[in-house]
Amino acid sequence: MNQETLEHLYVTGDYSLLLEEIDELRYNHSSTKLSDLEKAICVSYHTRALIRLGKVKDAKETIEKISKPDITKHYTISSLIYQTSIINLHITRGNITEAINKGFTTISIVEQQKLEFSENSKFLSFWSSFLYFLIGMAHYYEFKNNSAAKYFQKSLKVNESNQFIKAKCLYYSAFIEREKGNITKYYELLEESLKIFQTIDAKQGMAWIGTWQGQYSLHKGEFKEAKEKFSEVLALFRSISDIQGLNVVNSLTGLMFYQQGEIEQAEEILREAFDSSVEIGNPMILSYCYLPLVFLYVESKNRPKAHECNQKFQEFSKTTSNEVVKLHGSLAKAIFLKSSSRFIDKGHAQQIFHKLLEDANSERYPKHAQILPTSDKDFSFLVVSHLIELYIEEFKLTEDKKIMVEAQQLLDDHIQMADTLKFSPKLVEFSLLKAKMLIVDGKIEKALAILEQVKKDANINKLHRLQDKVSFEMMQIEREFQKWDAAISVKERIEKVQIEDYLKKAQKLISEHQQD
Repeated sequence: MNQETLEHLYVTGDYSLLLEEIDELRYNHSSTKLSDLEKAICVSYHTRALIRLGKVKDAKETIEKISKPDITKHYTISSLIYQTSIINLHITRGNITEAINKGFTTISIVEQQKLEFSENSKFLSFWSSFLYFLIGMAHYYEFKNNSAAKYFQKSLKVNESNQFIKAKCLYYSAFIEREKGNITKYYELLEESLKIFQTIDAKQGMAWIGTWQGQYSLHKGEFKEAKEKFSEVLALFRSISDIQGLNVVNSLTGLMFYQQGEIEQAEEILREAFDSSVEIGNPMILSYCYLPLVFLYVESKNRPKAHECNQKFQEFSKTTSNEVVKLHGSLAKAIFLKSSSRFIDKGHAQQIFHKLLEDANSERYPKHAQILPTSDKDFSFLVVSHLIELYIEEFKLTEDKKIMVEAQQLLDDHIQMADTLKFSPKLVEFSLLKAKMLIVDGKIEKALAILEQVKKDANINKLHRLQDKVSFEMMQIEREFQKWDAAISVKERIEKVQIEDYLKKAQKLISEHQQD
């Protein structure tokens, strides 16, 4: 048995051929002559190949069938490799707490017994780098970026030959830097990661980087470029039969069609990705496909289908300790409840939205955490916009002016928070919403002054699409609202400004930016 051969087949994405190679080795047969070390290596590549092919249940059954060594009595390199297989499966299935606990136990033993492993230093370096990477990834899914970065660095430090894991550590480290606001470092690390993936012909790695490049084009409204990149990436994922990668890219493609108004095509693609992800059993990938589908069903007023998706997801993910998955579930549930005609449901939605904002503004998540599938800066705007919609609905029923004061205060608080960060699309959207609220309050000149400053900032930061959007809004204000009768009621102003239509369009735009 040659580990290098198995590694090459895994890295290049020849998963079916890898499974054939492992099958021929008959590592789990009673008559096998393979050593414990060789059997452990076979288990690792066997289960990882099954996971990439979307056969998570088969990977779980494979691990359950093997006789696991008792690590409390005698620990060997093969014990370390078995543990990485179990930890990797825990992460895939969303059992992040179990993965971290198992990882800490394994790390403790490995670090105590390094000298005993000296004769297998090559294997120790290779597999301990994988172990540290897995613990880093588990922390990343809990929004514990400092801990994640620490373990990625440990992996890189002990890594002598595991190029695939080195590239993946750099890949995740890049996203951590982006979430700190270090964009230059983000691009440097991502480029370094891509070069390694290209050198070792790691199609999976190249495809994931291409996925986020396409998402960035989508974020900028460059639909042609996004479509071309998604087509390129889909071809890569298809070439290695990576079902989970296909599902994520299809969810982004579905969002693109949704944003362009091609609802039927968007629903078909998103539904296929969602159903496939339910069958696979990876809650992280499922949550990326689930969230945009709920947005679509709610907007198209198809609550029965939204309810069906919500039920499936909540049932599937109720045992997960993956913070990203839980957050996606809460957000989608709130959006679904908000679409109800019942006041009790709307009240429940309001409670969830406020809790999401509290968590996002607390120490629970990093300042720029990638909370949504494809955007790290739009989460609070999305939640605030839904809350303001609820405030406006309530005001139109009661005409209680205190409600609009609360809405204004909520918006002002988040504009202040956004303003402390670097200029961003989120700040533009908040400012546009603030201007519309000022118009509702009859303060036309103040609204125009805010938009004039935002337009200048957008130009300085080369956000030309947003600059054009602000210019259009200013033109509308000057043309339509300057001659308003001062006696016009707030309720009538809400209708004339079409603030609810604006909120829905903005939410749709943000949902396009919604996964790593």
